[in-house]
Amino acid sequence: MSIPIFEIQFDKDANPVQPSQEQSVIAALTASGAAPADVIVLSHGWNNDMDEARTLYRDFLNFLDPLTPSGKRLAAIGVLWPSKKFADSDLIPGGAASMNTDIDPAGQRALLDRLQEMKNLFADDNADRKLDQMKTLVAGLANDTAKQNDFVRLLAEAAAPHLDNSQTSDGDGSAKLAGPLDGSGLLNRLAKPIGPRVNTSAGGAAGGGGLGGNPAMARGAAAVTSAAGISDIFSGIKAGAMRLLNLITYYVMKDRAGKIGSTALNPMLKRIQDKVPQAMKFHFAGHSFGGRLVTATVDGPQTLRVQTLLLLQAAYSHNGLALNFDNTGKNGFFHAVLDRNKVVNPILITHTNKDKAVGLAYPLASRLNGDDAAAIGDKNDIFGGMGANGAQHVAAADITLQPANGTYNFPALGKRVINFNGDAIITSHGDVARPETALVLATAMMLP
Repeated sequence: MSIPIFEIQFDKDANPVQPSQEQSVIAALTASGAAPADVIVLSHGWNNDMDEARTLYRDFLNFLDPLTPSGKRLAAIGVLWPSKKFADSDLIPGGAASMNTDIDPAGQRALLDRLQEMKNLFADDNADRKLDQMKTLVAGLANDTAKQNDFVRLLAEAAAPHLDNSQTSDGDGSAKLAGPLDGSGLLNRLAKPIGPRVNTSAGGAAGGGGLGGNPAMARGAAAVTSAAGISDIFSGIKAGAMRLLNLITYYVMKDRAGKIGSTALNPMLKRIQDKVPQAMKFHFAGHSFGGRLVTATVDGPQTLRVQTLLLLQAAYSHNGLALNFDNTGKNGFFHAVLDRNKVVNPILITHTNKDKAVGLAYPLASRLNGDDAAAIGDKNDIFGGMGANGAQHVAAADITLQPANGTYNFPALGKRVINFNGDAIITSHGDVARPETALVLATAMMLP
């Protein structure tokens, strides 16, 4: 790969892990005779392995590289941040489509394993103690209202320090776990199956990353002969508890991405941009929660030079860029990005109905907010997701994602937001480092 990439890493509290990285980026972008004309800022989504993020960046840039004219210098900044994965290994024992997790021992084992995994999400001793207390409630949870209430209360107490009220919005279905709680009622709402089975040949299980399953469901099985995609065929209180844990993971990651983008990366990039030539163009691309991170960066307190914003299966509300999206005066959390023209080029958004991870987050959000509807989060759902539906309630051009040898004419579309329907090409939430998505960015950068 000939496009050099420079890393900037943040911890969960939005602090730089190595402050010297900022100066290294400035030095690279101002090197005599080697300064790039364009800089691409990349952010990954829900990964708990930095090597996965690096692989994503390398693969994407490898597809962009051959589209770059000879002699044109590009550079990239790869943002690394601690983003915990959902329980996204969806393989389950064959024949489990009727599985009630309250009577099957695999359900109890999965829930205990998930509670242990949650310690990596919060990474604090107080939360660890709460999670250990929750483990003691798993046996008998299905039939004990008091245990159900305590389970939800303890989770709320563990999560509270890691949820950021400044990041909440109506369209994202903010996590309502504060104040008096009917934990039993919540678990019963979440206990109901939500989505249909997913055809795994279309990428549902292999790369989908749903909110309902857990790899522990498959452990100990004699054979794994089929898959149920997002695993929301499961019913029962313990299935509801599993969905709640995954949904809280979603909210913590959502808030963390927004905080890092707005309070850490935004001012850092402002300092960097102040040091480099004014003619240098900056292009932002984010996958999943990385889409939220880069949008929050663009929308942060410091005004940045932003030529392009590419959202690859972004994990935030499909109303996130909209004004008055419900005709009652509610605005999307990032409406100012569009309303105040913070991006020079059109905002580019890939979406697909195969994005089961983002698509499922929003029916769960509906239930957390008291709605029992089993809708799958389509474009008509107030809690729909950007990665599943593209931007809604904005003046957008809705077009088809072209093959790698295709062409685009963005100016001819005359829109400031372009939604790219990737149903025929993108196979899952994580399938974003592709020649087709690189072509979208290359076109916006006027490379090919």
